[in-house]
Amino acid sequence: MKIGIISDTHEQVDNIKKAVKVFNKEKVGCVYHAGDICSPSVLHLFGELNCKIKVVFGNNDKDVFKHLKYKPDNMSFHDVLLTETVNGKKLCMLHGDPVDVVNAIFESKQYDIIIKGHTHVAEIKQNEKTIMINPGNLFGPYSDFTKKYTKPSVAVYDFKTNKARIIEL
Repeated sequence: MKIGIISDTHEQVDNIKKAVKVFNKEKVGCVYHAGDICSPSVLHLFGELNCKIKVVFGNNDKDVFKHLKYKPDNMSFHDVLLTETVNGKKLCMLHGDPVDVVNAIFESKQYDIIIKGHTHVAEIKQNEKTIMINPGNLFGPYSDFTKKYTKPSVAVYDFKTNKARIIEL
């Protein structure tokens, strides 16, 4: 099974549509969104996914009640932290702030997979037990957090190979 990973979509309609096409083409079993959808006006775009999407709130997702009201049927929200077991692997998803907490979770090796966003920079990091995946963002082209140039991107994780890859849009 494969999962799609997305974060920091920040109302980018065209790139959300591209990401949905990528995930449908990859035939992912579920999409995980690490927050910062921002406006509930784009939620319906995720209804085009051929699978469920699980979302945690990010620091820019202010209108929680409208997000819950206007979400498509395939979408579920999980506050600011989601932990679950998927295909026998312990997964943790959070937006990515505060950074100290994310680093402590990664270093604890308590989870097999950590999904995060917030920095807007795509990154795959691994220790002896845990793979941490930041899919990047959908608006590019520059991260205020790291002062690095970024392209809009998502990620796909494959449970069979225990590998993740970044896909630029």
